[in-house]
Amino acid sequence: MLTIDLQDRIALVTGGASGIGRACALLLHQAGARVAIIDINLAGAQETVGLLGEGLAFRCDLGDPEDITRTANHVEQALGRVDILVNCAGIISYRPGLQEIPVEQWDMLMDVNLRGTFLLTRALFEGMKERHYGRIINFASLAARVGGIEAGAHYAASKAGLIGLTKTLARLGGPYSVTANAVAPGIIPTELVHKQIDGHEDAYINAIPLRRLGEPLDVARVVLFLASPLADYLTGLVIDVNGGQYMG
Repeated sequence: MLTIDLQDRIALVTGGASGIGRACALLLHQAGARVAIIDINLAGAQETVGLLGEGLAFRCDLGDPEDITRTANHVEQALGRVDILVNCAGIISYRPGLQEIPVEQWDMLMDVNLRGTFLLTRALFEGMKERHYGRIINFASLAARVGGIEAGAHYAASKAGLIGLTKTLARLGGPYSVTANAVAPGIIPTELVHKQIDGHEDAYINAIPLRRLGEPLDVARVVLFLASPLADYLTGLVIDVNGGQYMG
């Protein structure tokens, strides 16, 4: 039987306090990785660590560059290194149109979703290059592929920016055996998404060829694959996890 073995690997998962991030942390741990969680919700991150039975939790506001630098330093001091970086944390907003989006909200989503991912990755990237090993997995979105369906233009734009960042990291990291890939989930009914689609789930399900909404585990399995030796020769990819709703 083919198994994924991440023994002796150290993984850092942002947004691991709940939802998809928590599912990623659980699978990486089950594969043998030592897992640390970053989240603005420290209690939730600690709860995830409790589910793992071991690991570390760090509070970090990805909208605050100084906090990101401090947290990256704490992580490296505590763990020694990071081999696998899963940038799952982000903010979603459902404001429609363009005129309805306040500039402050645009900036906040860009700061957390795009700049925060960039700054944390940059803080850990040189160490990966020096060790000639790294797996970076960023979270884009179906909205980045097709535009916001119900999510706002600022959310779609921030996630599209992550696709460009991922491809650039793949080019910069490739000569050092550091890969960078992205996953683009479709409609995964985490708590916030479930509230938004409540009452008209059937309309979404009917638009999905596999005729079901996704689950956090559906996405986490792809993250586990990208973090594993099975994906050693893959970099710069965006893998769409949406049941066939978008086929790029």
